[in-house]
Amino acid sequence: MKKTLLSFLLFSGIGVLNAQITINSTHVVDAGVDVVQAHDTIPTGVTIGPSGASQTWDFSTVLDDNGRDTSKFRNATGYPRATDFPAANLVMIDTKEDSSWIYLTKNTLGLAVIGIAQIIDGDTSSLQFATTIISFPSTMGTSFGGTPVVGELYAFPVGFDPDGAALPAPFIDSVKVIHSATLTSNIDAWGNVITPFGTFASLRQIVTEEAIDSTFIKSGGVWSLVDSYTAGLVSLTPIAYDTTRTARWWTDDANSKFPLVEMDYEANGTVNNVDWQKSAPTLGVNELTTNVTVKLYPNPAKEFVSISSSHLGNKVISIIDITGKVMYEQAYRGNKINVSTQNYSNGLYFYKIQDLKGNALYSDKFVVAK
Repeated sequence: MKKTLLSFLLFSGIGVLNAQITINSTHVVDAGVDVVQAHDTIPTGVTIGPSGASQTWDFSTVLDDNGRDTSKFRNATGYPRATDFPAANLVMIDTKEDSSWIYLTKNTLGLAVIGIAQIIDGDTSSLQFATTIISFPSTMGTSFGGTPVVGELYAFPVGFDPDGAALPAPFIDSVKVIHSATLTSNIDAWGNVITPFGTFASLRQIVTEEAIDSTFIKSGGVWSLVDSYTAGLVSLTPIAYDTTRTARWWTDDANSKFPLVEMDYEANGTVNNVDWQKSAPTLGVNELTTNVTVKLYPNPAKEFVSISSSHLGNKVISIIDITGKVMYEQAYRGNKINVSTQNYSNGLYFYKIQDLKGNALYSDKFVVAK
C-alpha cells in the first residue's frame, strides 16, 4: 500500500518524503528489538551517490540478498561481563557471532559502543573502548569526531620460541594487538532512499576511520612492540595502517530503528559490501511479560532449572540460546517443570512459555554457570 501510494503521488507531481528529517534517540534501537539485515557481498552498479539536499538514492534493483543475519538488542544486565560496562544500557548480539557481545550506551546525546565481551580459548574477557555511532539530534551538517579510539582487539597466550633458545628471537609468552583509530562523522546529505524494503526519508552519514593496529609480544613478563625479525618468523605485522570509509542512511520511520543501508567503500568510490534492512524490526523473546507470574530458580543454573508459573492449563516451554537455537521444547500441564541444563554450555539463555495455540504467555532469560 505504501509503495502504491508513493508511486501515485510521484506520478502526480505532488512529491512525498521531500523534507529534511531529524534523527534523535526515539528513532534508534531499544532493548527488545531484533533487526534483520541482508548482505550484498558482491555489489554491482552500487555507488554511494551524491551529497547535498533533496537527493534520491535508488538501490531497489541493485542490492542482492547474498545472506542475512539478525542483530538482537537487549538490556545489558545479566549478559557476560556486563558489570565491566556499568554505563551500558544495551547489548548487541549478532546471530553469526555466538561468542561475543557488543555493549552500547544510548541516551539523548547519541548511540555509542563502549566495549565488547568475547570468549577466547574458553575464557571470557572484556575490551574497553568507546566510539560514537551517531549523535543526537542529527540533521544535515551534524558532525563529530577527532577523538582517538583506543582498545585492545585481542590477546592470547602463545608459549613459543620461534627460533630456538639460543637464537635472537625471544620466547613469546603472549601476543596482543592494540587498535588505535581516529574517527570522523558528517551528515552530508538528506533525501529519499529506496531499497527492496521500501522508500524512506533519510539522512546520509559518512564515517571515516583512520586506524593503526600495533602487535605486541610479551617476553619475560614485559610487553613490547614485535620487532621485524621476530615478526617475519611468526608471520606477524608489527604495525598495520588502514582507512575505512562507511556510508549509512538513517530514517525517522518507526519501521527501521537502524541504518536502512550501510556501505563500505574505497577512496575511488568502489563499494566493497552492503548491508541493508530486510524487514521491519521485531520484538525480542526476552522482552515479553503478561499477567502470568513465573519464577525460575536457581539462576545462575548448574544442573537444572525449575520453572513455575501461575498458568495452570496446557502450555509449552521453550529454551533458546543466544544464537536462536532451540535447546529444549516441551508441552506440559501443571504449574511447574524441571529442565536439565547438564549439557548446556556456560552462557545466557532465553525461555518462553506459550499456550497450545502458540499465544505467548511469558518470556525471560537465565544464566548457566558451572
